[in-house]
Amino acid sequence: MTKTCSACRSRKVRCDGISPVCGPCSNARRPIECAYVDTAPAQPKGPLLQKGNACLACRRKKKKCDAKRPYCTTCEVAGKQQGCLYEDNVQRHLTEALMARTRELETRLAIYEGQSQGSSPDQPRNNIQADDIMTSSLPPSSQLLLVPDESSVLDIAYPDIISNLGASSSYTLNTAEHFRPSNGSASSHSTSSSQSLVSLQELSDYRATFLAHHCQLGVSLTEAKLQAIASGDVSGTHVHPVLVYTAQVIGCCFWQLQYRITLNSAVETTQLELIKRAMLDAPPPIARLQVHCILAIYFLLKRQMPERREQLLKAAQVTLHNNLRFDTHTAEAFATLENTLNEAQEQICALSQFLYLDKAAGMVLNDPSLLTEDYDRQFHTLPYMFPYMTKNNLVVLRARSLALLQESRRLAARWTEIVVNLGTFDPQATLDEQTKWYDDYWGRLEEVLEHNSTLTVSTLKSSFAGHRQLALALKMSTILSLTAAAELHRVLARHHPNSRAKCLSTVLEIVGITKELRDDDYHFLDPILGPCWSMVAAMLEEQRPHVEEHAQLKTSYNIILSSANKLGLALPYMEHSLANISNVAPACDDSQMQPSDVSMFDV
Repeated sequence: MTKTCSACRSRKVRCDGISPVCGPCSNARRPIECAYVDTAPAQPKGPLLQKGNACLACRRKKKKCDAKRPYCTTCEVAGKQQGCLYEDNVQRHLTEALMARTRELETRLAIYEGQSQGSSPDQPRNNIQADDIMTSSLPPSSQLLLVPDESSVLDIAYPDIISNLGASSSYTLNTAEHFRPSNGSASSHSTSSSQSLVSLQELSDYRATFLAHHCQLGVSLTEAKLQAIASGDVSGTHVHPVLVYTAQVIGCCFWQLQYRITLNSAVETTQLELIKRAMLDAPPPIARLQVHCILAIYFLLKRQMPERREQLLKAAQVTLHNNLRFDTHTAEAFATLENTLNEAQEQICALSQFLYLDKAAGMVLNDPSLLTEDYDRQFHTLPYMFPYMTKNNLVVLRARSLALLQESRRLAARWTEIVVNLGTFDPQATLDEQTKWYDDYWGRLEEVLEHNSTLTVSTLKSSFAGHRQLALALKMSTILSLTAAAELHRVLARHHPNSRAKCLSTVLEIVGITKELRDDDYHFLDPILGPCWSMVAAMLEEQRPHVEEHAQLKTSYNIILSSANKLGLALPYMEHSLANISNVAPACDDSQMQPSDVSMFDV
């Protein structure tokens, strides 16, 4: 058999098979690459499929099908796995669909029968109607119709089929009960313009968003509880249902902020109603404290300040009524020095978060503290009882940063009082007060600097590991702690050059961290940064006589002012801080700063 070169084959010309160049290629008007390719017959294909074995999609489109299960190669490559069905499965799906429809009709019939029975005062309503009462009591705009994914249609309509699918399906059934449409309103809801559509997948996304931010929300839970929240398990086996609903409502809020989407408020309204009803089931005190703290943040983001304050008052009632303390697990702490008990860690983190919210409200809004001074003393001894958790738990680290900032400001205020009272009172008493103040000052400075080093290492570790939300929360904690250090250095900066240099370097470090914040970070920060940046702006103005490069101070000030404006757009209670920052602009001519100075400044 005469060989044919590839060029002749493509041109459909008879080839004489002469090597290295055949006749037709040598006589061509332009050079042609004459190459012979092995055209040995291909290996025989596999056995042909029997008639009727191909999937329905390939048979309908008349494409080759290898009949692989669960999806053939053709459908899998095309990304249409859902349409890859076989005749044996079609009959099964049809049977299941008919059974699901039968079960749905039986459920509706039971509801209507319960209505007719419930009209009689002597006959109690059944369980189905009890669930129906729960949903029908909600306002019409807050009643939700579940729009399940294709994979979850049978989960709602025919629960017997999925009775052994695990924790996630148990949540699906319970959620379906809570969101069942009110009596006789199925048809009206289908045409109502106020109905809200939410799928089980969306609720799962909200819980996943909560889990991504749960450390920022001050929640520390065991792995089993986190898994229960992730799967939406409201059976109460591992976690109380109130935490699942709370995760969904704050997760929905964060999800909207993250994707810059505004949903129908009925989604959150219904979750809040479920939280209220779950609270009637008497959750454990720690769970109630966690819920109140999360809801305080939720109402802050919604700018509903009376509701936010109400949640903090309820958190204080739970704490004081149940005598929740930082030192409850002291004996266990010394018995297990290497590891912190799960129960102890959960309680300490819940109290630390409440302490943080209480102090932040006092510093930003001048609200009176809801906790006694004894809780400050307990929290101060926490590093000695639980040293590992104090250095590695974000909730405790953040609360400690704010506590150190508050104590640093009190020390600065005491120093101002001592200076003002010089020569006015008993000199010996004033001297004793100065001695005590210096002892407190050096001890507090050492404590703040040690805390800063812990935060620096933790931030580097989290950013290196790619934990962006954790790193963001640690950066905010670092700004609080560095502001405390700068305030302590500022007290002695006027008479001590080393303290003045330390104050300036600390302020510039704060500016450098602030400059790293992205525009989509501000919704997940806290208004407490407003007072911090106000203090930084004031320190920049105080440092002006001692710095030759005024342009650097001006650039630093612009970074602080710009960040404060962005935070003011995202969160409330920034007006006072913005006014303070605007009033202490460094005295520097704009002509002294070149446009390139902003890009040159990088701490």
